[in-house]
Amino acid sequence: MLTINNLSKKFGDFQVLKNININADKGRIYGLVGSNGCGKTTILKHIMKVYKQDEGHITFNGEEVVEGSDIIKDFYFVQDTLYFPYQYTLNKLFHYEKLMYNMSEEKFEYLLKYFDIDKNKVLNKMSKGQKKQAAFVLSIAAQPRLLLLDEIVDGLDAVIKRKFWDVLIKEIIDNNMTVVISSHDLKELDNICDRVGIMHEGRILREENLEKMKEDIKRVQFAVEGGFDPDELKEFNMLQVVKIGSVFIATLTGNIDELKKYLENKYTLLLFDKLSMSLEEIFITELGGVGYGKEK
Repeated sequence: MLTINNLSKKFGDFQVLKNININADKGRIYGLVGSNGCGKTTILKHIMKVYKQDEGHITFNGEEVVEGSDIIKDFYFVQDTLYFPYQYTLNKLFHYEKLMYNMSEEKFEYLLKYFDIDKNKVLNKMSKGQKKQAAFVLSIAAQPRLLLLDEIVDGLDAVIKRKFWDVLIKEIIDNNMTVVISSHDLKELDNICDRVGIMHEGRILREENLEKMKEDIKRVQFAVEGGFDPDELKEFNMLQVVKIGSVFIATLTGNIDELKKYLENKYTLLLFDKLSMSLEEIFITELGGVGYGKEK
């Protein structure tokens, strides 16, 4: 389990991270999502000790992670922007990384065939998508206990994305690996994440099991006969009410059954349906609550 407690970091006078708390369980996928420049990649670099925090602690399976910790050898980080040594092929890089990681030749060869990658091609001559696949193959072959992935499926087609997730989920099941994924592709994370942290301006706005988030933040559509003022529904903890034609779409944290009963008692209720909430919609709702995207 990866635990981050009250992590804070300044670069000069700029506060990059503010009291970050994260709990990523063993054998689970943790999704780290947020606005552009909110500090997601900076958190991952702190875990790898590329940066040293000003305050707070990072622990993995109960052991504090500090610069020079042996446990960091069990971590693997795939960055969004990939840099490979000059004229290195994937095969050459694999054998180089064997000096640092417990690289599996069997997994490496299997994944080369699965993703149809030429291990003898120079990495810097590969396309962006091929580089992403090559880096992912190395990360799985390294058999880490903690895998950090930064925008790993950015720019990849749907078929390759599906292959990524299939491989990753199998590894988690087989090896009880902890995975943290930072991504803007919320539709992809919605399908695979167990727990999510939503960030904005260096803070975690909300961190919770994804299914629990979907239970807490609800959306309904309804229509009533005659006039209606959405302000009268404040007691149901309305986050947003939008009117489209004669139909109101409400996002709330209050009790849906009580809302329906209230509307039935006071109005002629023409329509009332519960709508499913996606991670993307929860993300927009949470950031909208702090004014993001509503600037004049």
